[in-house]
Amino acid sequence: MSFHPSPSVDCRTAPMDVVLPFIQKTLTDDDDRANNNGGFLKPLIKEEKEASSSSIVHKSCCDYHTQTGQYIFRCPPNRAKRLINEENPLWLSQIGTIAFYQALLSEFIGTMLLTLICISTGLPIATKVVPDLHGALVGGFTIATLIVNFGHLSGAHINPAVTVSFLVACEIDIIRALCYIGMQLLGATTGSLLLKVLAPANSQGTLGVTMITDGVSVSQAIIVESIITFVLCFTVHAICDKKREDIGGSKALAVGLAITVGCLFGGPYTGGSMNPARSFGPATVTNTWKDHWVYWVGPMIGSILAGLMYNYVLRQRPPIIVRSESRSPANKEKSGAV
Repeated sequence: MSFHPSPSVDCRTAPMDVVLPFIQKTLTDDDDRANNNGGFLKPLIKEEKEASSSSIVHKSCCDYHTQTGQYIFRCPPNRAKRLINEENPLWLSQIGTIAFYQALLSEFIGTMLLTLICISTGLPIATKVVPDLHGALVGGFTIATLIVNFGHLSGAHINPAVTVSFLVACEIDIIRALCYIGMQLLGATTGSLLLKVLAPANSQGTLGVTMITDGVSVSQAIIVESIITFVLCFTVHAICDKKREDIGGSKALAVGLAITVGCLFGGPYTGGSMNPARSFGPATVTNTWKDHWVYWVGPMIGSILAGLMYNYVLRQRPPIIVRSESRSPANKEKSGAV
């Protein structure tokens, strides 16, 4: 059973996988210590003495039988205990690596470009009314492009809601999550400032600040933002599931289409944000904070529900096989004779 960690220390998957050598080495060392009964894990079931080493690959939490292709699980790893009690915890070790700061920089650049492009598309720079479809398509295609560009560095979250969704699913550690969110907010603000410099003064307007449509209540806006963010984050978790072999085509494009669907559905109600950073950037530059909290509460509710629902309720897992002493036909005949 191979394990390819993503940039997040506790991450099982990300839109693009990144193998960090220091994490891989530490996990391998943990497996070796556990097999020698010197690690944190203790087998709950006595090992079979007659099992041949050629057909069984021992891991810290399970044994993989190469002949039958079955995983036989013992005690699941206690991630929290491993991360806190180790002398050199993984969440702390990442801070000293170049890859960590490359990931932060990619989140900053990605969110900056996303905010700049998306809010610029909605401005009437050519003195023409911009159709809502343009914004939905540009948002989806931009996300798909950025995932391809930065996915191998940071997983291309580019959205605090996506980061929180991975956090509640225990696929990213708290240190990296906080750093990601900070860089995302900084990138969105920088992108908004850059647009303020580039766009003509007579076409800037509110600079793309997301606002609730007249006639839509705050509670309705929260529900709409929760729904469209749930669709987005659930799609991200689905394409990141390595156990699924039924997903074909471009995974980056799948996320982009989820963005487009969310914009088309939620746009008439709330502007279809799905991204607190994208709403935070223009609000900071224009100092417009009316109902801004809605664009945090709604997406966070949807992202948390998506992370919990996919990873703990609907995620398919290998069947747990309990070991038992095999009885040969001869033993069965003897027991029957008695």
